[in-house]
Formats: sequence, structure tokens, C-alpha cells
Amino acid sequence: MNRRITFAVAALLLSAAAGPSNAQGIGYAQALDRLAVSCGKDIDRLCKKATLGGGRVTQCLDQNQGAVSANCKASLADMAALLINRAQARAAVMGVCSSDIRRFCDGVAPGDGNLMECFYKARRNMSAACQKTVADAGYDATIKATAATTQVALGSADLIDSLQAVEQAGPDLTAARLRQLAAQSLNDPSRASPMNRAPLTDQLEKLAQLTIAIQFDFNSARIRPSSFREVGLMADSLYHPYLQGYRFLIVGHTDAVGNRASNLKLSQQRADAIREALIKPFGISPSRIEAVGLGEEQLLRPANPQAAENRRVQLINVGRGN
Repeated sequence: MNRRITFAVAALLLSAAAGPSNAQGIGYAQALDRLAVSCGKDIDRLCKKATLGGGRVTQCLDQNQGAVSANCKASLADMAALLINRAQARAAVMGVCSSDIRRFCDGVAPGDGNLMECFYKARRNMSAACQKTVADAGYDATIKATAATTQVALGSADLIDSLQAVEQAGPDLTAARLRQLAAQSLNDPSRASPMNRAPLTDQLEKLAQLTIAIQFDFNSARIRPSSFREVGLMADSLYHPYLQGYRFLIVGHTDAVGNRASNLKLSQQRADAIREALIKPFGISPSRIEAVGLGEEQLLRPANPQAAENRRVQLINVGRGN
């Protein structure tokens, strides 16, 4: 299948069951979805200005425990336990699985995610202790995305496949370079009209990526609770063993409603907010993800600049880490 699959996400769900007996199969997307459902009203009432990144939403709810609903408290406790258990298991994997790795992946270099990919492929033949640690680390969390508005559905293998197969994107595709192109675009008279405005770069759309619709508060970089699960899906994907050796760009876009310069600034703030949430609370290494906002300078529907589809976030694979 085509390794580049673009989809607008209306609903993102993990297919793992919710009971405590199979909590190992629950990923961040499902946990965040539960948190949003259980705590949505409490967040709107008590933490309207708190952002997901930096753990500020959960910190705010913790500080207002006396006013938080019982269901929300339970979801907060589950999320805290999941974050701790995942981090501990990931730190323990190489130690617990060391003998299995030597047996099944002897000679595989540890760099660029190669060792992680090898042992993940062989995990079903490894010891019970190793398999349990892999599951506790979330590497076996079943990922399934559905998009009701576009009738696109991706299973775990398809979603991960859509983000693989990039060795190097090229030296020009960096956050700094894209910011430079966007700034130059604002001063280019030939690009003054948004109607059928040419893309800043064709390369951006050719790489392995996911395109996700994330909802923010109006004119704000605060991610709405209804889109928490989308951020969780991104975290689950970045933690998949097949993607451990890759670096990614988080690229934010707006439609062409309003002021171009303001749209550019807002899109950068929104991309930064997603990056911050992936780093904390989900522990993605900052060196693996850069954020850049392109405002309305790279419209998905250039013939319809004000279309809602233009408001999107791309998670783009830019190649192996150094």
C-alpha cells in the first residue's frame, strides 16, 4: 500500500477493551479519551485556561480535587498510573529482555532504532517476562484510527506503515527552513491572494505522514478536551518500536480566514502546544520532534482557502535520527 496516508480525524479510538485485566493494551489515545469524557465538564469549569502540555490540565484538576467529580478523579488516577507504569516498563525493557535480545537479535546494532525493531518482531518467541514488559511499556497497544467524515479507517499496521520508510528527508526540510519560507511568503506580492496559492514546498506533502484535525479554542493554542485523544494517538504512534529511530515535524496549518501574519503566529503556537504535550506528560524525546506553523501558506484546499479542511496538523517523518 502507499506509505503516505493522509486522513482527517473526526474520531480516533483504540480498539483495546477497557477492563483492568487488559489495561496493557490501552494506549494513551484511549486513556486521554476517557479523561476528556470523564473530566470535560470539570476542565471547562475549573481549568478553562490550562493547557495539556506540561501536564497543566491534570495539575489544575489535582489542585481542585474538592470540586472535581468522582468519575474525573478515577480517570486522573488511571492516567497517572498509566504514565508511571509505561515509563518504568520502558526503562526496564532492555534489562528484562537482554538475554532474549542476544538470542534473537545478535549482531543488530542498537542505533537508529534497529535493535528495537528487531526484538519487537521477535517478541512472540521471547520469554514471558520480556513479553509482559513489552506490553507494560505500551509497545503492544493496539492502535486503530477511524475517520467518519472521510470514510478512512486505518488499523495499527496501516497507521505505522504510513509513517515509515523515510531514510532522510533532505537538508532543506527543517523547521527553521520552513519558518523562513513562510516569513518570505508574507512579503511576496505574487502570493497576496490565498486563492490557488502555490505550496511553499512540494516536498512536504510527499513524505510519510499523518494529517490530523485537532480542535483548539478560538484564536488560542489551547487544545480542546475533545481532541485530547488525537494527541494521544500521536504519542502512541511515536512510541511504536518501528518508529523509534525516526525524527518528526509537527506542522500546524490554518485556513485563510483573518490576518495572514496572525494566522502564521497562531499556527506556530498550536504546533508548539502539541509538541509540548508529547514531551510532557508523554515523555517523547524533544530531540525527535520539531514544531513549525505555516499558517495559511500551505493550504490543503487552495481552491477553497476558507475550507475547514485547511485547519490541520501534520506529523511528518523527516528521517533517521543522528
